[in-house]
Amino acid sequence: LGYQAQKRRDLVHEKLRSVEEKRFPTRDENLQRLRSGEVFDVLVIGGGATGAGVAMEAQLRGLHVACVEQEDFASGTSSKSTKLLWAGSRYLVKGLVKLFSPSSLKDPQASLHEFYGTWRMVLGCFRERGYMLEMNPHLTNWVPIAVPMVKWIIWPPPFDYPPAALGPATGLFVLFFKFYDFLSGFTAPSSYVMSSARAQDEFPQLDTRRIKYVSVFYEGMHNDARTNLSIAFTAAAHGACMTNYTQVKRMLFDSSGVACGAEVVDMSEPGATPFQVRARKVIYAGGPFTDGLRELSEGKDIKPVVNGSGGTHIVLPQYYGPRHMGMVDMQTSRGSFLFFLPWEGYTLVGTTDVKTKPDLHHEVPEDEIQYLINECEKYLSPNLQVRRRDVMSAWYGIRPLAFDPHAHDESSASRDHVVSHHPTNGITFVSGGKWTTWREMAEDTVDQVLERHEDLRSLAGPSRSLETPLIGTGRTEFFPDGYHENLAVRLSQEFDLAHDVAQHLVRNYGTRAAEVLSFAEEGSVKGSRSGLYKHYPRLYEGAAATTGYPYLEAEVRYAVAREYAVSPADILARRTRLAFLNSTAALLSLPRVVQIMGDCLGWDEARRRLEYEKAERVLNADFAGPVPNKQRAELRTACTADVKSAFDMMDRRGRGYLSPPGIEAAAQELGFPLTKDELAEAMREMDPAGRGEVTFPAFLAWWNSSEESHAIKEEFKRSRAAGFLTTRSSMF
Repeated sequence: LGYQAQKRRDLVHEKLRSVEEKRFPTRDENLQRLRSGEVFDVLVIGGGATGAGVAMEAQLRGLHVACVEQEDFASGTSSKSTKLLWAGSRYLVKGLVKLFSPSSLKDPQASLHEFYGTWRMVLGCFRERGYMLEMNPHLTNWVPIAVPMVKWIIWPPPFDYPPAALGPATGLFVLFFKFYDFLSGFTAPSSYVMSSARAQDEFPQLDTRRIKYVSVFYEGMHNDARTNLSIAFTAAAHGACMTNYTQVKRMLFDSSGVACGAEVVDMSEPGATPFQVRARKVIYAGGPFTDGLRELSEGKDIKPVVNGSGGTHIVLPQYYGPRHMGMVDMQTSRGSFLFFLPWEGYTLVGTTDVKTKPDLHHEVPEDEIQYLINECEKYLSPNLQVRRRDVMSAWYGIRPLAFDPHAHDESSASRDHVVSHHPTNGITFVSGGKWTTWREMAEDTVDQVLERHEDLRSLAGPSRSLETPLIGTGRTEFFPDGYHENLAVRLSQEFDLAHDVAQHLVRNYGTRAAEVLSFAEEGSVKGSRSGLYKHYPRLYEGAAATTGYPYLEAEVRYAVAREYAVSPADILARRTRLAFLNSTAALLSLPRVVQIMGDCLGWDEARRRLEYEKAERVLNADFAGPVPNKQRAELRTACTADVKSAFDMMDRRGRGYLSPPGIEAAAQELGFPLTKDELAEAMREMDPAGRGEVTFPAFLAWWNSSEESHAIKEEFKRSRAAGFLTTRSSMF
């Protein structure tokens, strides 16, 4: 197997060296094509990972494809994931648990059939993860993930499977991860075990005093928004007509009631006139917003088929985790997974899973941020107290959980995505799934469409996407050998670049990185203070963050000219990831981004003010920062460090206790002011002796065990029992 894996790697490298980077049309050129009256074979509505993937898949097969997105590519779920490309370990474990549970004895044949479906799905996940890691090395990387074992016997048992309680003591988890390696054909780095002493060296932030040992396995990781953009631009490079900020106003139907196109409008230009786009086949790829698209073709009284599962992520400073290793808590207080990952030089923590309504710009729930902070403290060293003000950015993504309203059987139950075909209007929608399987979902969708449309089937060839790398791997004028592992070193040497900037450019643009540098403003490139490299103006030049954020002003110009950037938020959230890493820095950089974009696009002062205000609203809606917004918070729990800070602030004399006015002021500081009656009740709970003095331990215990907190926790339990709180962490 090791020999076969190496042979496959050699074949992949040979394939990458044979690819040549193609120029793809600009956004304006694609808009002209949309308006030209051309009748496309397929019109895809939705430009997230799935929609862009369907467009790429259909175009590679020889069909003529148009894809329209109402906002920016990856502006929804696809940019707000946990950044993992995982091969389905959770599916595999749940499948095995169900297979070997006593309930399977009632109908062994049905249980085996169900497990076979799960098994095939997991093998598909391994294949897709391999495609992403091997064919697109500039966008992806392997990350080791630590699984701390703090008890020899776990109770309640993982996945509610009693034998799993003995997993740490018997080495069952270690054997599972070795089996996981085997399923990948050993193409991933091998899993291993760390003693608590070694864990102290590799992951010093962990509370190793409680740890028996640590299992480590590998998963793939990527920069999700940049991957989505690469899929869209790869489709465009092969001939697909891809446009963002192109909103569908109404659907078009022929005399038989079959969808034959859509009326769309260019949202980048205020007051633009709608125009019609004709197509033989329409596919909805709206993710959690699929029902909104269905309303356009089926009316407002449709029965919803997509439920939203909301997930919050936070970003902490890099010192909360090592740069090379992540961690997963498989038993959070809610029973779901929580990842603690190195991403873009910082520490990413997530996710949560709560039933929610689809909203493209959903406010980040303060309660969920606090929950993540509290969960972090379970495994971190007592010397590291996570504070609320350490949250540099936070965001909320909505994962679609869909079912097929037109299915006649449950044959698709083994997949985690749905492809549904309307029996009368001819529209197909695809929803669900996870990032790892975007290509598989696209292939499945196009396969099913071709099965039902003989006219399109006669035009289409076999699927080629599994052998097609995304843009950034092929040969260019500056990199005639295509992508290789030392591309960043070569770029750094040729352009006298700081190495962190070179690495960033290669990991986001691959072999197109040299072209990005050509967009630097003339005369702006100067020598650095050290004299070791040239200084290209950075997007955020904060004194403490200069080395932390390698984003260049040249990238703004490149994004406008080459990457369909329309809004300043496109730059700050998806072309670069500054808003995801530091929401405050993104807002501070906004004026400069507007200035550069305005110069590139010829905006007058009124347009610049308009774009600034729109982008500021979007950034404030989509991202939270160090300052909590507790306006709609219900769960009053706070991390120990923040409660201690508020307590000490009011205990100016250092007496170690607070009187009622001090308690009232501390509650105000923590964001939950108390009424007189609430204060009196709180004092009775914290100070039953009636001395009028409350120590910090009593205040902390009361604060994090209030009736409000208990009520919310009970609501979470009831929601889980009703199936509203999912434990699926696929997309997030």
